[in-house]
Amino acid sequence: MDEKEQDNVAAFDMLFTTNRIQIMKTILPCLDRPMQKYLAIYIKYQELQYTISYFEKHSHRLFEPASGQKPDFRGILPSLYPFCSDTQKKKLQQMEQMLSAMETYREMMEMMEMMQTMSETSPPGEGHSGEGGMQMPDMDMLLSMLNPEQQALMELLKGGINDE
Repeated sequence: MDEKEQDNVAAFDMLFTTNRIQIMKTILPCLDRPMQKYLAIYIKYQELQYTISYFEKHSHRLFEPASGQKPDFRGILPSLYPFCSDTQKKKLQQMEQMLSAMETYREMMEMMEMMQTMSETSPPGEGHSGEGGMQMPDMDMLLSMLNPEQQALMELLKGGINDE
């Protein structure tokens, strides 16, 4: 876990604690095992009570993204790896791949829409001469420029669109 991730965890922990709770946590190792058990439970109970009261008093977000940035769920996924088992890491990696594929699909759809509006109604397989006599490529040519994974994704999505 890098320093920024540790800072986020520490900031969260500090937000939902009080000096009194911190004192109890400091004393905890000095007690015998039976007392540690009860004090640990009491500490967690106090943190829960404090957290509930915090949200009753405050309506703002806990952590605001840096100015001008929107929260990036995909970007935070690698930060979760240190807390995950191997199985959970694989699932997170699959989620990253899925989110990446969805982003690629969105970008390709935007490009296809732009190309369709530029090419008006040219027959499939033929280019279209746009403004200034520039030859516009057809969709098959554009698809041939994608890597095999992107081509497979487009074919899969194209099939889903045509089924509707």
